[in-house]
This record gives sequence, structure tokens and C-alpha cells, in this order.
Amino acid sequence: MKIFNKDEINKKVIEKLKTIQDLELPINIYDLGLIYKTDVENNNDKVQVNIEMTLINSRCNSTKSFTDEIVSIIQSIDKVDICSVKFVFSPKWEVTMISPEGLEQLRNANLNKKD
Repeated sequence: MKIFNKDEINKKVIEKLKTIQDLELPINIYDLGLIYKTDVENNNDKVQVNIEMTLINSRCNSTKSFTDEIVSIIQSIDKVDICSVKFVFSPKWEVTMISPEGLEQLRNANLNKKD
């Protein structure tokens, strides 16, 4: 049986998700609040990361490109064998889901635009 530390891998997953920028806003998808859940499990002796996320706009056509990028980046983590991404639209994304770090990224982006 493969031995791994769920919390350690989950921390690495979050770090990696913070490197993926939203397509429309100058903020990463994690701090934007698009990631609802990350779960690390042992699935037939393989380490699987399951991610539940949403989009700002449910009519957005970017699910395929987001999925491919997320899977590729998460599977690059040492010990991770499989990554699955599931899009959910409940609860609906709201601006209040942006983290304090995300709000700071937006503020900085707006300041940089004025220069």
C-alpha cells in the first residue's frame, strides 16, 4: 500500500492551484474562490486528487482548457498519480468568495493599470 501524507499533498495542491490565473481577472483561481473542494485519496494504490470547482459564469466555454491545465499541473506533484476535476454550479460563485489575498491581487492589478 502506498504511503502518503494527505495534508502535505493537499497543501501542495493548493500551492499549485494558486499558480493558475483566471482567464478574465488578474487573480489565481484559488484566491478567486473558484475551488470549492480539494480531496486527496488512495484509489487502488494510486494517489488521486479530486477537485470541485466552479466558474464565474456558468456559460463560460473554458472548462476544457481549465481542466487540462489543472490536471497537468496537479499530476506534476510528486506522489500524485491521478487528478479529476468536477465542475459544480451550486452554490453559485459570488464576489464574496474571493480571499483577502485575491482582493489584494485585484487591488494591485488596478493600481498597475493606472500607471
